[in-house]
Amino acid sequence: MPITKQAIKRVKQDKTRTQRNRHYNSHMKSMIKLILGLVKSNESDKAVKMLPKAVSAIDTCAKKNIIHQNNAARKKSRIERALSAAKSVKSTATSKKEEVKA
Repeated sequence: MPITKQAIKRVKQDKTRTQRNRHYNSHMKSMIKLILGLVKSNESDKAVKMLPKAVSAIDTCAKKNIIHQNNAARKKSRIERALSAAKSVKSTATSKKEEVKA
């Protein structure tokens, strides 16, 4: 337990900041899970629409020093890579269907 006034104040400040940061961190993680879930369920159109919101949430966390800049870049890259892979799978599936019809 803190003894000095400074340490007591520091504990109060840490609690407040933790609560504030938790909101941003939770929102970011929720957006990432949502997009990756949409990609897995082959709803890449919805995921593409959600991408700007997720990137914005990640950038906000990085700007507020909740996560490191490189961590933010890695998260954004991971989402975009998953989306592009889903799109390529979807496009190859439709092209195979067209080949079968021809």
